[in-house]
Amino acid sequence: MAGEPRRRLAPEVRRAQLVSAAEDVFVRLGYQGAAVEDIAAAAGVTRTLIYKYFADKDEIYLECLRVARGELDAAVVAAAGGVESPEEQLRAGLRSYFLFVRDRGSTWDVLFGGGAAVAGRVAEAASRHRYETAEVITALILGAAPHLDQDSASTYAHAVSGAGEQAAKWWRRHPHIETEVMVERLMDVLWTGLERIAEQNG
Repeated sequence: MAGEPRRRLAPEVRRAQLVSAAEDVFVRLGYQGAAVEDIAAAAGVTRTLIYKYFADKDEIYLECLRVARGELDAAVVAAAGGVESPEEQLRAGLRSYFLFVRDRGSTWDVLFGGGAAVAGRVAEAASRHRYETAEVITALILGAAPHLDQDSASTYAHAVSGAGEQAAKWWRRHPHIETEVMVERLMDVLWTGLERIAEQNG
């Protein structure tokens, strides 16, 4: 009813609400086109409340990136952990990745796919998050091939991560390609070498 005080949300709930609203704004307006005022309007709050949780637009963007990257990493790990053979782990991880790109394509563009013209500390943080995602893949590779040394596994993981990112960029320009086709194309590229590595186990 009119005149009723706004319901006070728990800080973690309010923060999540702001991040969700900000993600939508960044997708709609782009990083450069978005302003804190736009995010406040989308969330139905004042600029003052935004600044209670975030120092500036950069910090909001980085939190959007951190949350989405965390969701993607968790999905890939869960998918790969649901199967036993190294080949099926790779296939399941790739499928989970491409499903994220398919279902949240605009978000992927702005946060991961180079769709945001970011620089300075934002670009540095984005690069750090990308590195951390590759290190998640490193752990999966070491699980499938524990005989590998850390540096080798990390090298392979970063190659897989880079291949997936570039393939996803291509796919965003060719959305008529089915998800499973993309999964199998990456398997064709990646599994030949990784199979040989996995077979050296033991």
